[in-house]
Amino acid sequence: MAHSNFLLIIGVVAFSVLSSQVCYAETETGKAHAIVGIVMELRSGTPNVPVCLCDAATGMPLAKKSYQPIDWAQNQLEETANELAIVITDDKGRFQFENVPEGKYRLIAQKWIGPYKGVFEVHGTVIQLLGVAGDIVVPRPTDYYEALVALRPPGKGIIQFDQDVGNNETFMFLSTAPPEFDPILGLQAMGPSFLNQLIGVNRMPLGKTTVVGVPDQPVYAFFFAPDNSPGFASVKVPASRTGLSRVPPEPFVAGWSDGRKTPPPELAELSEFLEAHALTPRQLLSIPKLSNATSEEYSTRLEELSQQLSSKIELAEGKSARVGDILAVEWYRQMKD
Repeated sequence: MAHSNFLLIIGVVAFSVLSSQVCYAETETGKAHAIVGIVMELRSGTPNVPVCLCDAATGMPLAKKSYQPIDWAQNQLEETANELAIVITDDKGRFQFENVPEGKYRLIAQKWIGPYKGVFEVHGTVIQLLGVAGDIVVPRPTDYYEALVALRPPGKGIIQFDQDVGNNETFMFLSTAPPEFDPILGLQAMGPSFLNQLIGVNRMPLGKTTVVGVPDQPVYAFFFAPDNSPGFASVKVPASRTGLSRVPPEPFVAGWSDGRKTPPPELAELSEFLEAHALTPRQLLSIPKLSNATSEEYSTRLEELSQQLSSKIELAEGKSARVGDILAVEWYRQMKD
């Protein structure tokens, strides 16, 4: 299984609401659309493979009923599991998403050992990357209407992660793009570019996961440990010459006794710059002081800032910084205090 070659063949075709037949003709008014395909191991279709439909622009998974993006950063992960647009390949490895609105989409296919129970359920320590397809246009342009997109798994590499935790509650997200911000910002730290290059996920039994089919390039893991005081961490895994990488535990940014509470060098430098110029994150970001009287205003402002993390704020001496980085400086200061 670890070294099997897979093909993910995806076709985007018109699906007539008046017929049970899948149609490869040019789209006509009044017809809905479907994304259909097959996951194959060599020449035989691979059954029981979960395939997730995502928004191509944001990388967010889509809701199965509305096909609207689900923002993981704004929801409890486990609560969204049953809402995701995920289909399982049939006994011949085929799958189909029906009644898909016009737009651009992305597919992610991966497999666990044993039957699929839900994307955020505990399956085991091994996941197999079976491929992704990006920028799937619905409907397909006429001249490509009958074309199929064939993808192989990202690669043949293997990565072993071990976060050394005593429970099964840690979630791992794996991408070929780095998180956009420091883990102290929580799930929002992943950002659109990370999510748009996502290649696999797992709920890690005792903090362990072995990933099979890793591309021959750097990949980035983001870890989320739910708790009353949650922890977050991220790590870059360089491409391995041997094809096997063992990643030691990456400390969680958390308020725990053994959590990391110091900012990385680039944020420490920004913090020193702000102090040297008598600037504070609260002042720069117009964050009100939290009290019973200002709690609603405080929450509203943080929600506004969460939508502006990549925006830049002018500081001093011609220097600027992203909202997300300034906010991270503030959270590290609060954690230290």
